Amino acid sequence: MGTQVKSRAEVERQLAAVAAAQRIEGEKPTAEDMEAARRILTGEATAEQMIAERFAQIDAKYGIKR
Repeated sequence: MGTQVKSRAEVERQLAAVAAAQRIEGEKPTAEDMEAARRILTGEATAEQMIAERFAQIDAKYGIKR
């Protein structure tokens, strides 16, 4: 899969869509949610990396050992 460079305006449009989708589903988008989405949309991180980071945060918070 190639890397596609997105303009700042395109990233902002997609972030607005992410936030809208969360609100439609009855969820309030958090700053962490939006930062994760931004990192994925700009190519800073993959979805898999963001999922792994979030699981690591949850594990650390609740003392889960895997």
